[in-house]
Amino acid sequence: MKHTVNIIEPTDLWYLQNNINKETNKYFHPTKSIPFVQQIEINLENSGVVIKKGALHRCIGKLTYGVYKTDNVLKDVWVALRTDVEYNAPVYKGTGKVYLEPRQKGHFLHYTAIVISEREQWEFDDGIFQFCSNNVVMGVKKLKLRQMAGSGDGKFRLALSALPGQQSQVVTATPSPAQVIELKRGEVLIADYDMVKGFTNGIVEDYQKLGHFGKDGGEGFVFVYSGEGRLLVSENDGMGLG
Repeated sequence: MKHTVNIIEPTDLWYLQNNINKETNKYFHPTKSIPFVQQIEINLENSGVVIKKGALHRCIGKLTYGVYKTDNVLKDVWVALRTDVEYNAPVYKGTGKVYLEPRQKGHFLHYTAIVISEREQWEFDDGIFQFCSNNVVMGVKKLKLRQMAGSGDGKFRLALSALPGQQSQVVTATPSPAQVIELKRGEVLIADYDMVKGFTNGIVEDYQKLGHFGKDGGEGFVFVYSGEGRLLVSENDGMGLG
């Protein structure tokens, strides 16, 4: 499973009809908004992909359609009820191309591909998951009260792991650029905002008060991550930089 992020611009006819010089005003015009569109293209070669329900725009090729299911129907319903991944998420298998719904300019997202190893389980914030290879196991992780207070994700988060003996891939999307970093044993990550969008099962997340006013720095409540594993972080989140 491979994917590309395509930025689609208007046709030459659109520029002509709107009396815009394409050579000098391709990206900006002082009086008219030029409607660029962002669209994800997923290329399958004898493989499969699980996408968000309702995210399909079109597909072409030798593909078969199905829905994500485990051997436990109650677990599937539980995942759907507790996370933003709906029950019976679409699965496309075979060889061809799958296109997701386009996003208009001003609503572009930054996509991050993560390889999930056999021994890892990733936990993601709501709204982060976009699509993944079909060799995954979907589940949920229940949050502690302090985690719920800080993250605003409700009581549960989506958890993804690879099938035994395999590697899987998941693609996430965030409003600001994100990257995967590694936290080594003995290291701690402290952030005064929701910087971490996902992490592996070796990481411990806590939302706690760091000092008090006039004592020990007085930073107030912060996110604290410890343990050993990988994290998906978005350092520019909340800065308005996109």
